[in-house]
This record gives sequence, structure tokens and C-alpha cells, in this order.
Amino acid sequence: MKQMKKKNIVYYNTDSPEKTRSLGEEVAATLCGGDILLLFGDLGAGKTTFVQGLAKKLGVSTDVVSPTFTLCAVYPTKTKKIKQLVHIDTYRIHGPNELRDIGVEEYLGSPDTICVVEWPEKIESLLTKNMHTKKVMFSHEAPRKRHITIEEIA
Repeated sequence: MKQMKKKNIVYYNTDSPEKTRSLGEEVAATLCGGDILLLFGDLGAGKTTFVQGLAKKLGVSTDVVSPTFTLCAVYPTKTKKIKQLVHIDTYRIHGPNELRDIGVEEYLGSPDTICVVEWPEKIESLLTKNMHTKKVMFSHEAPRKRHITIEEIA
């Protein structure tokens, strides 16, 4: 994994799903309860693979899959300070009211929760300035190569 750093932005390149998962594990080790990761990228860009690495590092014992159809998946962790990993996929959501209806607001910024949001453009109105948020942007460089940028925004 190649890494370059610029201010609050870090750039990574991965060349396999295993390395993308490994990056997820590495990032998980830096997270605190209340952190929110906003995942940007096309379908198949590696977002869920990255979340699988986060989950592994946090001790999640069940398989992590994209919650495209369930919209939100809550995974208990085996860490002392972080009790749950919440994986939200807003791809099929039409607006913030649908997110409120499924209870997303109770997880965002919760001190014992890490939230990961795929397709976060639809959730931005629910985020406040006091929430610790990072953008994680995925792009394809080749069929197996990913360029991943992590930017701390609040």
C-alpha cells in the first residue's frame, strides 16, 4: 500500500481486495467512537471491501455485506469503547426523511458508534459541524487497482 500525506488528506493505492480490506483495518485502528466515514465511489469501487476491513479490526464476528437493500446494518463490536459499527447505504434513499424513519440520526455521532455511510450525498443534511467526519473517496485506476483518498473534514 502506497501512502502520501498532504495536510489533513492522505492518499493510498491498493491493488487487490485484500489490500483494500487491510487498509480498512489500518484506518479502524485510528478511529474513535462518534467518528463518521463518508464513502464516495462508483458501484464496485471497493467501499464495502474497505468496510469489511474496518469490521474485522473492530472484532465484528458476522459477515459484512453492502446494506443496499436493508439500508442500514448494525454490527456489534468486541472493543471496549466502540460498541457498534453502523453501515448505512443511501443508494436507494430518496431523502433525509427516509433516513430519519429508519433511525439513522440516533447513530450519527454517537460516542460508542462508528458510522460508515455509502452514497453520503443523501445524508449531508443530517450532519452537524460538531460531528467528527472523514471523507473516503474511492476511484478505479485499473480493474483491481484503487486510489483511495481520506480527508478529515470536521
